[in-house]
Amino acid sequence: MMKTTGWDIGGANLKAVSLGPDGLQIIQRPFAIWEARDALPDALHEMAIQLGTNECAGVTITAELSDAFRSKREGIAFVLESLQTALPGDTRVRVFGTDGQFHDPATATQYPLLVAAANWMATASLLARHCSDCLLVDVGSTTTDVIPIVDGIVAARGRDDPSRLIHGELLYTGAQRTNVCAIVQRVPLWGYWCPVSAELFATIQDVYLLLGDLQPEECSSPTADGRPATLPFAAERLARVVCADAEMLSADEIQAIARHIAIEHTRQIVKAISQVNARNDVRGPLVATGAGAFLVQAAAEHLGLPCLSLWDVLDLGIAVGEESKEATITAPALAVAVLLSEECHV
Repeated sequence: MMKTTGWDIGGANLKAVSLGPDGLQIIQRPFAIWEARDALPDALHEMAIQLGTNECAGVTITAELSDAFRSKREGIAFVLESLQTALPGDTRVRVFGTDGQFHDPATATQYPLLVAAANWMATASLLARHCSDCLLVDVGSTTTDVIPIVDGIVAARGRDDPSRLIHGELLYTGAQRTNVCAIVQRVPLWGYWCPVSAELFATIQDVYLLLGDLQPEECSSPTADGRPATLPFAAERLARVVCADAEMLSADEIQAIARHIAIEHTRQIVKAISQVNARNDVRGPLVATGAGAFLVQAAAEHLGLPCLSLWDVLDLGIAVGEESKEATITAPALAVAVLLSEECHV
């Protein structure tokens, strides 16, 4: 097997999967591109050194949406230049597009909307080979993708972010970075409904920390106040959402706020799944992946639908053991590596 690498370069996280005779090597690291865009080449270079030499490198890009760039065209060009600078000069770089095909960097730079935010298509294209009828639901740290696969074809209506938002195939909410006030406008408190403050006091990561769905070591996103992602600090941040603090509210009251936010968050995902299902004859299960895969399971239970893990559906002949969860969190990078390995053999 030729060694290939799949990269998923986002605005908040960098992910890479190396696929070769020895199996998978997975690297992911937080990287806020809006804070340090000029450091991207060095960050990618450090990851490339860890991965070792690869003959082919495929990439999917979502960082172009960051306001570090004035346009998606500028963002795609910058990211591709950064990646090519970071990799050895003889590495063959291919860019995955929303048409389900790989393109050379020159074409991607000339036609940026062809490759912008194509990570969902990479995962869906790989999944379609293993499950002909299903609904891929990828809940990442920032966004959720809801992609129908019908008769082995990726049946999504949208190809760019705005059209995907319109059709419910992109939901701008995730399992970690989403501001609580983007999910609810009020929460239960002292027998009343209390409006929440329109400030970045807490994120959904704090909610799932308090409810036990996320462990501190699984939290890759910065917290709202810069303090650690621990239960005591999460409770303090969540109390601030109603302009209180952890001395004013009891632990039970903060837990009740967290439970309500989690219920409303699941309802957002359920609504998107229902919207996509309403216009597609998907007969198969929900296939869950991403850092928030537990949310897909909750949505499936609400809808009365079967739910499978992406890794349980894929039959790649790769033994990863305990790394299977990490592999599905980095699903677009994994998909690009697998799909590219076939192209590089041609």
